Amino acid sequence: MRKTEQLLIKRTLEQELSEIRFTQAAEVLRATHPRNWRDRVRAFLNKELELPLVPLGTASLFLLAALFVYHLAEQPKTHPGGPQQHLRELIEEGGSYYWKDEYERKVNRHEGDHQS
Repeated sequence: MRKTEQLLIKRTLEQELSEIRFTQAAEVLRATHPRNWRDRVRAFLNKELELPLVPLGTASLFLLAALFVYHLAEQPKTHPGGPQQHLRELIEEGGSYYWKDEYERKVNRHEGDHQS
């Protein structure tokens, strides 16, 4: 494009826009080109977020399902013979307290290691 064509286009554009008065130029410049930290923070916080509903809904559904399964897995197991929990017996050995079934299992395993 030649220089004369550019000048002609510029004059035409200025003539067409001459009737338009922009009253908040300073505010727009401050929002688009922040100079101090306060304007930068304001520009950063003035962002529009577009959140896709389908992926967020799916992720929330999976999270809730995982929490539900975790909750079910953490519930105490009941004795298969009835609704009452299996009662365990505490025994004292050497000044310490142990569950009887665990103590016997460990002692039997330990004795089996020394017999081999």
